[in-house]
Amino acid sequence: MARSHGFLRDLVVVAIYEFQQAARTRLLQVGVLAYAGATMAAHAGFVEGLQEAERSVAIAMGVPATEKPGALIGAALKSTDLRRFLADLIGSEATLDRLTEAPVLALWSGAVAMVLLPIFVLVGTSTSLSAEVESRSIRFLALRTERLPIVLGKLGGQLLIATLAALSGVVVTEFAGLVLMVQQPPLALAAYALLHAGRGLVYALPFAALGLAVSQWVPRANPARLVTMLALLAVLVGHIWLDELTDATVAGRVADLVRIFLPGSGWNDLWSMDAGTFALAAARNVVLTFAWVAVGYARFDRRDL
Repeated sequence: MARSHGFLRDLVVVAIYEFQQAARTRLLQVGVLAYAGATMAAHAGFVEGLQEAERSVAIAMGVPATEKPGALIGAALKSTDLRRFLADLIGSEATLDRLTEAPVLALWSGAVAMVLLPIFVLVGTSTSLSAEVESRSIRFLALRTERLPIVLGKLGGQLLIATLAALSGVVVTEFAGLVLMVQQPPLALAAYALLHAGRGLVYALPFAALGLAVSQWVPRANPARLVTMLALLAVLVGHIWLDELTDATVAGRVADLVRIFLPGSGWNDLWSMDAGTFALAAARNVVLTFAWVAVGYARFDRRDL
């Protein structure tokens, strides 16, 4: 029991160290601001699209269009093009009908989080270990604890940073809804944006582990970044290729099984309103996260520090 407590204590200490190091080198501040800026840009484009949709509705109804979108959002959501766009984001129109009971900007913010957070965590975890191995500063931690708490603590620290970035996205969503739109309920917008940001964090978990796996294998920061981006490209291409191979044949079923082990699977399930479906998808992502960490640890455990 004491050893278990010591393991958890070391893990927490490394996670805090990772977070503080990012703050000290300004990577935390720059990363969070970049994430908030990218979220704001995505929201501005979406609001502009909503405004065009509402303008078309206003013309059809013979009423004047408002300066900011929001007043005719219910009618605009009946637009075939807009509904198809949103349904493609979350998987089905049935799910869309249940989710759009909440502010539509909050729904969009969740999709933005599920795109941006994987990239955000990949950038962070790809150098979290490789940079310290390259500078030999990893020895400072290795003298005080075992290697597994170092790896898991680094992952925890990076996820803490990603959580802060996701919260900045919630703040940006609230600001965009209140400033760029009209008739947006502040509490509902913030609550649903926070809920959907959580979906993004769960979706990003395996990507964080993928970056950390590369960081454990590649001992230098810049090559690790390059390999991580190539790995991300391979994952995207792999999803497309395996999706084309998936069918009722044995080979197609194997392709579908292999795709499950790639980061990025389960997008539609994480949008599900069914608690069981969401829980299963989240649990699968957690298992996949530890699997990718283990792939990297197989090398890091034997590495000469």
